[in-house]
Amino acid sequence: MIDDLSLYREEFTLGHGNEACLLVHGLGCGPIQMRELAEDLCKWGFTSRGILLPGHCGDTEGLALSTLHDWKKKVEIEYDQLKKRHKEVVVIGFSLGALLTLQMALDHPIEKIILMGTPLFLIREYLPINTLIGVCKIFLKSVRTRKRRCYIESEMHTEYLYQPINSHYPLQTLHEIKQLIKVIKPPLKEIKSAALVIHSKKDLIAAPASARYVMKHLGSHNKRLVWLERSHHLIMFDVEKEVVFNAIKEFLL
Repeated sequence: MIDDLSLYREEFTLGHGNEACLLVHGLGCGPIQMRELAEDLCKWGFTSRGILLPGHCGDTEGLALSTLHDWKKKVEIEYDQLKKRHKEVVVIGFSLGALLTLQMALDHPIEKIILMGTPLFLIREYLPINTLIGVCKIFLKSVRTRKRRCYIESEMHTEYLYQPINSHYPLQTLHEIKQLIKVIKPPLKEIKSAALVIHSKKDLIAAPASARYVMKHLGSHNKRLVWLERSHHLIMFDVEKEVVFNAIKEFLL
């Protein structure tokens, strides 16, 4: 088991391809979550940049102090730096990273985006999550999460990771995610980027209705949805990981 948090936080740039991929991890983890995919992207001829979102891979207090603005700014700075050195930059996001990828596509003419486990609807399509967060904020500061274990098979690490790192999510952090969803849902039709959407029908965190909503409202003429039948939220580590990686390879090449 990887217990050293510094390994979860470690940003990386792999490969020397003319085209680059910016990899944006999910809530509560760090760049290590995207490492295995990054190594495959390098084999396919891409430069891969894994970044750490502000406030992540530390204690609950650090996550609570980070904001939607901080996350967006970090992704934008990294994207702009890659654009200066590469003719094309693909943005690949998982979970919270997928939401931030959509936000980037609204603000920048990105040619290609990949969205994995996009949580436009949390848990259930018709769950009144906004009301629940508002009520909970009156009584609670954080929500306990169950630490999930997954197995990474990369050149750097071949062992178990904990997902997420934090045992609690601050209610303020969930409020920031709620605000991000509120901002990106109405203008999805303005996004023209070619898009690959990968989602599991068994996802208990990002409701499958999220993927259907993205496909229906995204303004791109080139968009593809890949459904997974047996995986849960952490699709890059689950039983259909090979399906995920092959779909990404086919989309990019």
